[in-house]
Amino acid sequence: MYGEVTLSEVLDARENRVKIQREIIEKYKSTLISLTLNIPGGLKVYPLSIKTYNEAISLITKHLKRHHINIIYQTDKKEKTGYEGFFVVEGNPLRIKKLMVDIENSCGLGRIFDIDVLDNSGNKVSRSELNIAERSCLICNDNGHACSRSRRHEAEELQRKVIEIMEDYFNNQFAKKCAEYACRALLYEVCITPKPGLVDRNNNGSHKDMDMFTFIDSASVLTTYFGDLILSGIKYHDEKPEILFEKIRYLGMLAEDDMFFITNNVNTHKGIIFSLGVICASLGYLYKNEKDINTDNILKISKLMTSEIDDDFKEITKENAKTYGEKLYTSYGITGIRGEAAGGFPSVKIHGLPILKKLIKKGYSLNEAGALTLLNLIANVKDTNIIARSSIELLEGIQFRIQNLIYKKGIENISNDEIIDLDNQFIKMNISPGGCADLLAITLMLYFSESLT
Repeated sequence: MYGEVTLSEVLDARENRVKIQREIIEKYKSTLISLTLNIPGGLKVYPLSIKTYNEAISLITKHLKRHHINIIYQTDKKEKTGYEGFFVVEGNPLRIKKLMVDIENSCGLGRIFDIDVLDNSGNKVSRSELNIAERSCLICNDNGHACSRSRRHEAEELQRKVIEIMEDYFNNQFAKKCAEYACRALLYEVCITPKPGLVDRNNNGSHKDMDMFTFIDSASVLTTYFGDLILSGIKYHDEKPEILFEKIRYLGMLAEDDMFFITNNVNTHKGIIFSLGVICASLGYLYKNEKDINTDNILKISKLMTSEIDDDFKEITKENAKTYGEKLYTSYGITGIRGEAAGGFPSVKIHGLPILKKLIKKGYSLNEAGALTLLNLIANVKDTNIIARSSIELLEGIQFRIQNLIYKKGIENISNDEIIDLDNQFIKMNISPGGCADLLAITLMLYFSESLT
């Protein structure tokens, strides 16, 4: 299938395409769409060009369906001279041509698509019949036909440009999808109800400075940064993961700036910017290196990226500890979210994702499964937010009670009323398991990311 083609083979393929077009039109006597790709050079078929062809087929099919245009017949011709697609459709050829031009002009891959439309007599509909400008050159944006005839650009230059267009399109497509998952994870986390001590649809928990809208504002501005972090993972895919981590740190700082600006200096997502940012960069890294995108690999790369964070604690003593996190480490050995990341998010892997998936498999809604998963995380994670608002002793007492409840009833049998009762208690004690909320968001992100495989 793969391999260089000669000029003679290209010319023969062109003649054969005209023959196929004629035969199809004679049989169906209707409008024909004929798809080829503008792939310069002798190598026409390779994984990226196949992916591009399949995307073109998908876009054409969706656009026709969107406009209620019936596809009478569809077929492909897959040779080493290039893949070709044929659609017989019901509809005015001028209207069909306009729809195909929409794809060519608006899609990031459109310049590579060559979508001809022929009427039921076999006449090709031109752009000029619709008063639409001819297509521009891939390189210089002058008239494409003029550049092609004059051979203004070398084949190697054109090949590089086509590869760049295809790679940019699919990289951005992947980053957009993953960033949407990250945004959903943040929005689902705040919407899941009830959640003890946290902002949810019932109340603002133990927080007087934020509500659901604060979280929605924050998630909205962070989505772009998650896309940038995924693209960073793609860009630096040939670096070691720990180097990638250094490359993305500044992006995280910019994200924090925008979060604080949109929330009027309320800290809604600082912890999750760090942890979900690492997850996003890992996704981009795996994608570009053509590795399987699954939870184990995501957490493995995340661990490698942040492994040197453990060194941050090695030199810390009770005497030189400055931050609250450093003091927790010297007193109790608790490393917080940094330790979670450096360990490959073990709490998510053990106490989060398996519980969420088990409950959903049993028929629980995502809201119900999320609320119970959070409860399981609170029962098993040393949440520094709770300690900061109370004490390690109070946290341990709370965990003992929840663990007892889970042991006696089973996590799936704990009722909403029991969680609401915990919520009331947490609000009275002014405690909030914000660290576990972040781990729930990571759990949701990993759950959504499983659909990428």
